[in-house]
Amino acid sequence: MSITRYELTVHLETASPLHSGGIDEAVDRARPSKDRETVPRRFARDGAGHPVLTGRSVKGAVQAACKKYFDETRNSHLWGGLSDQGAWASALTFHTVDLHNAKDFPGGEGGSDQGGAGRLPTRMGIAIDRYWGAAGDTALFEHEYVPAGRPLTLTITAQAGSMPENRPGDPGAPFGGVSECQPVTEEDVERLFSIILGVLKSERVSFGGRRNAGWGRVRPDMRSGSERFWVLTGAPLGTRDGLLNWLGNGCGEDMSERIKPIECGEPDRVRINIDWNSPTGILVADPRLSRVESSDERNDPRDEDDPDELVPTRHLRSGPGENAPIVLPGSSVRGALRSRASRIARTILAARHASVNDWSNTNVHNQLAHDPDLVQRLFGSTERRGALTVLDTLAASNGSTRLITHNAGDRWTGGVAEGTLYGEEVHDAEWKNIVLELDLKALSNDDNRRRETQRSRPEDDNRRKAAWCLLGLVLAELAAGTLPLGSRGTRGLGQVEVTRITVTGGRSIGIGDQLFSAPSKGAGESVAEQILGRLRTVNKEITASPGASGWASYLMDDGEKSHD
Repeated sequence: MSITRYELTVHLETASPLHSGGIDEAVDRARPSKDRETVPRRFARDGAGHPVLTGRSVKGAVQAACKKYFDETRNSHLWGGLSDQGAWASALTFHTVDLHNAKDFPGGEGGSDQGGAGRLPTRMGIAIDRYWGAAGDTALFEHEYVPAGRPLTLTITAQAGSMPENRPGDPGAPFGGVSECQPVTEEDVERLFSIILGVLKSERVSFGGRRNAGWGRVRPDMRSGSERFWVLTGAPLGTRDGLLNWLGNGCGEDMSERIKPIECGEPDRVRINIDWNSPTGILVADPRLSRVESSDERNDPRDEDDPDELVPTRHLRSGPGENAPIVLPGSSVRGALRSRASRIARTILAARHASVNDWSNTNVHNQLAHDPDLVQRLFGSTERRGALTVLDTLAASNGSTRLITHNAGDRWTGGVAEGTLYGEEVHDAEWKNIVLELDLKALSNDDNRRRETQRSRPEDDNRRKAAWCLLGLVLAELAAGTLPLGSRGTRGLGQVEVTRITVTGGRSIGIGDQLFSAPSKGAGESVAEQILGRLRTVNKEITASPGASGWASYLMDDGEKSHD
């Protein structure tokens, strides 16, 4: 029997923060809420305590991307599988990715594990109560992460070789001659390797979680100056010399030239680039940089004459270094967009006398779970991933900082309340574009219960257009300056001025490639007016379809409509 052993080494780097959860610590919810602390969600660890990406997690992400963009890999026996007669193992082995080197950065800070091994930074975030507009109770979370720009080494091994011929029903045949257990040839393995390199090169693979916030993206590491970011080695193991060559050299001969990345074609996502600035400044606070440190923590006793030293709220940074750019997290922007989309959808449903729950006494988690169907399709739920991804927005320049101080007034005396001096450190930054990506397939794919009765293609087209109409209304409010970003929006911060919105790949939602640009010197329609005008055209296309009465008819799914 001829057997060839392959080893593919792929050099990648993180294009965005990366988090993949391990075993979470239990949160003590019996403690009073004011005494609770966040419990960071950490990476899985190996036996040495190093943070790792498990091979199973990596394989799942790569396999999903290959099946999404290449139909030939959907039923490929190389991935392994399951049938009525049993299961067969994958021909590929994805090895654990060690993240130990990812902690080696200057000025590292953040969470640490037992013994201090595998030290990685953490990022905190909150969920906003949709009714009260304040931070939701039990909605503070913290994630350990690998910053962008860190190297990753992905190793995949595979074995190709002819299988002995077995007759159906022969005890020696796998599962009695199951048709799925086909021989794995060298051509099969090398073809699949080329597809894997193609999806990695096109940056269509994301590892770990929080993907709707733009996390987990990887790209080829080109810092070596070579266009080849992979090394393929192999050796035939059917002979004594081949086996000794593999064991002696560790990996066999170089076969890198036998494969190359396959082009994946045009992306199936609508990409929305928003040029903007903030005249007031944006603030997304980092609680750890903003907390008041005790004299013991600082090893610098305070002046007894000034025990209440002001510690301003400071902006979140994209990495652990002190000079890292400040960041407007994708999760923060996405939360603001979702909150406004939910308000628009619920307002329309209430006007149509549809069933809308009272959220005044509903916690934020239940609010998200009971969002209208179209909002959940766009932004996701605990049952499915949303179609909209919002990437982190970095500052092109942190700019100068200014300290804004506030005093709270005593409601009885009318004077300044004692011990209530606080402030914010605001950056007059120049910001890069806000980038949104809309996955059209995620909007048209129904869950497993509905796949048995596939809807017609016009229905899916209308739902995609309806999703764009809802998102377009939110973008119009952002462009009109009525949707602040970040925190302290009621204190004058977070104002947004949109100068241009560029949409590419929007043919399936009825707009094609579109540019909405602010008029020069105030002459012409504003960006918000241009968006609303295009939405009216798209809505007319939906209304013209049989059985559709405009984009708002897709706010609820069929099950919800039947109860009205």
